[in-house]
Amino acid sequence: MLAELTLERVRQAAERIRPYIVRTPALSIARGAGCTLVLKPESLQPTGAFKLRGAVNKLSLLGADCPGVVAHSSGNHAQAVAWAARLFGLPAVIVMPRNASPLKRQRTEACGAEVIAEEPDSDALAARARELAAERGWALVEPYDDVEIAAGQGTSALELFEDAGSLDRFYAPISGGGLMAGCAVVLAALDPGAEIVGCEPEDGGDTRASLAAGTRCGISPPRSIADGLRVRRPGKKTWPVVKRWVSRVELVSDDEMLDAMAWALYTLRLVLEPSGAASLALALREAEGRSGVLLSGGNVEPRHLAEATRRASRLADS
Repeated sequence: MLAELTLERVRQAAERIRPYIVRTPALSIARGAGCTLVLKPESLQPTGAFKLRGAVNKLSLLGADCPGVVAHSSGNHAQAVAWAARLFGLPAVIVMPRNASPLKRQRTEACGAEVIAEEPDSDALAARARELAAERGWALVEPYDDVEIAAGQGTSALELFEDAGSLDRFYAPISGGGLMAGCAVVLAALDPGAEIVGCEPEDGGDTRASLAAGTRCGISPPRSIADGLRVRRPGKKTWPVVKRWVSRVELVSDDEMLDAMAWALYTLRLVLEPSGAASLALALREAEGRSGVLLSGGNVEPRHLAEATRRASRLADS
């Protein structure tokens, strides 16, 4: 993917998906002396997360003879593939963890997809999806380890650069690496002076460990409340891109993500899920200069939203 994933490929994806996705705004927020956060709220997409970009790009390229699609996901990719499949008139089956967010499962099914429950482990989900794709003869739509998925996700950084200009830093969450790979290629080409910083939950630091070791490392299944960031190892195809362009990866706690959700609710009037607030949590901790922050999703469980609301009320009282 290092050679295949190019700025031109991302630009082609941007043209392809333009009629179907929301061009989310760039929100500039001054934060202390010499620090401006430039926030891109992908929570405003029709399915509530950036995943729609990659799914629409990938499915738009499937041939007219494609009989259906199979995917695996904890929730946001599931909703995106189901939504895109309905858009293009394709049946879809999605493998989701048994403990998946009820909200995300309901929204996936509401788009017409068949959901099959599997053990809550990213390796098990991927294996079952591959099985089903082979059995049915349907196209497998990977959540991150695919050049067209990564190119679609990278359109978020392309829009951010077009709307906000040069940055000192760029923050985005990392799970399998599709989002970061696409964004990193864009920024390396258009804004080479920007430091590219990834963010993972404390018990999900597979990419951070891999960068330290210089090779892909696996970890035990994460238990973080950030259900979209529980992949156990970087993608095989995305890893060379991430290794080449990402400056560093830092970890954030569940508590920091809840605080970031509260800050977004109080300051921006935006609802974020824990995974969607991970990069914001890191930026609130350390950002300097002009820092772009990708807010990756807002499909939040009621209990997490209730906790964020409680914390936001404390901000209002302070």
